[in-house]
Amino acid sequence: MPNHLPLTAHFVKSCATPGRYGDGRGSKGLRLVVSASNVAPSGVTKSWVAEVRGADGRRVARGLGSYPAVSLSGARKLAAENYVAIKSAATVSRARSNAAVPTLERALDAVIPLRKMKTETVRDWQSSLERHAGTLMGLDVGVITSAHIMGVLEPIWQTKPALGRKVLQRLAVLMDWAKANNLRADNPCDAVRAALPKNDHQASHHRALAWVEMPAALRLAQAYRRPMAVRLFEFVVATAVRISEARAVTWPEIDFDTQVWTVPGERMKAGREHRVPLSSYALRVLERARRLARSENITSDYVFPTGSGTPLHRNVPIKMFDELGIDTTTHGLRSTFSDWAIEAGYDSMTVHRATAHEDRNAVRAAYQRTDRLEERRAMMQAWGEFLAG
Repeated sequence: MPNHLPLTAHFVKSCATPGRYGDGRGSKGLRLVVSASNVAPSGVTKSWVAEVRGADGRRVARGLGSYPAVSLSGARKLAAENYVAIKSAATVSRARSNAAVPTLERALDAVIPLRKMKTETVRDWQSSLERHAGTLMGLDVGVITSAHIMGVLEPIWQTKPALGRKVLQRLAVLMDWAKANNLRADNPCDAVRAALPKNDHQASHHRALAWVEMPAALRLAQAYRRPMAVRLFEFVVATAVRISEARAVTWPEIDFDTQVWTVPGERMKAGREHRVPLSSYALRVLERARRLARSENITSDYVFPTGSGTPLHRNVPIKMFDELGIDTTTHGLRSTFSDWAIEAGYDSMTVHRATAHEDRNAVRAAYQRTDRLEERRAMMQAWGEFLAG
């Protein structure tokens, strides 16, 4: 069909040839996208996209939904709303400063300090939004519609449900910020939540070894091709910390006189400094890591460095588990320790302190201010002796 002619409902329904079909002049950039499919009974799938030049002059494509869920008339309405939103954003950006009329990107910059996000969380928010809602980041927060948000979520909502929910939740936070600052009257994410199908799935538990299997897993790992990965694995097991806390441990954080490792608050999930008593087993692991780095001529403050001196990637132990057939996750290592500790008779509060779990009962937490260092020291020493066999 020639691009200067408008689409018809009959053509949209019957078209079975893959391609992009414009809706003629004055269509606000509306296109019907027909794609080949091995799954659809008709052999093709159909979706709507609107292509409009943004504030920077570049052509911006926005998904408007799939056909027949969105009809031709519905797609035209959405395309018109999208056109007005983008052109309004361009006009606003030329007329006012970013400070006066914040874009979604500026809203994120404002929300980050309000929520006191840690560096790792900031990177995760920025990455997820830039990758999956990047076409919205330059828009004024006041002109973003539910159609815009539907457009960025539909490609991932069913195929990557956890990611889809995460992106929607983060967009909702930014829209709530805009609403609270009188920059818009509503939160368009509310309508999107109601319109999108359910994609919830039941949470699964992290795979974890039975505690009686842990010594054998440690022995199996000794033959792994990356010795520093083995040292990191041993240290995570010995200390029951998170992989994010262990992989970046530096020598200055360790006090060999008191045999305590102090993890800085910025690396802790709760944002507070955490003291870890080091058992004899853990100290031997540290010494082996030091000797290994020296033998490979690695100079670094990191205890478990790569050849270039940077900390090992958090996925290195996971690759090792896969290659060796060790059926656990890094988080599962902490579950294995907790199971051992409870069965060994240690009280749950001491175990929670060891794994740095927060007590969600605010009243109880207020009365449990001690970190039980000495009780944990005895427990971790016993755990180390069990690991060593």
